[in-house]
Amino acid sequence: MELRISKQAQAVIQEKRPSDARMLLDFEDAIGPFADDSVSCQLYPAFRLLFVPQTYPEEALSDYNKIIETEIGPIYMKEQSTMLLDQSVELVLEPNYQRLQLRSKAGVLVANLPIKQILS
Repeated sequence: MELRISKQAQAVIQEKRPSDARMLLDFEDAIGPFADDSVSCQLYPAFRLLFVPQTYPEEALSDYNKIIETEIGPIYMKEQSTMLLDQSVELVLEPNYQRLQLRSKAGVLVANLPIKQILS
């Protein structure tokens, strides 16, 4: 899988990213330590970008076993989440509302990708 990040999206992410944070492209599927709910039956893709401290316990992050190299560093994902994305996706900044979007050749996959900082 390939994940490209536009220059505008890189600027937004780098502005919000703590210097020591690991990046996770998380899919809310009720798996992992950052699940907002224990039940997740959704009809739309609920991806979000999480910033997790480097000091966060490795064993707690074991579900994030897929590493994708990007222009701004590695992004960790759950292997099972990759089946919900196309082979090539791009993170872009939507110009009108300044929202991060996840897109592919098929179209917009996530119209407003939230960014959340996880504290240790």
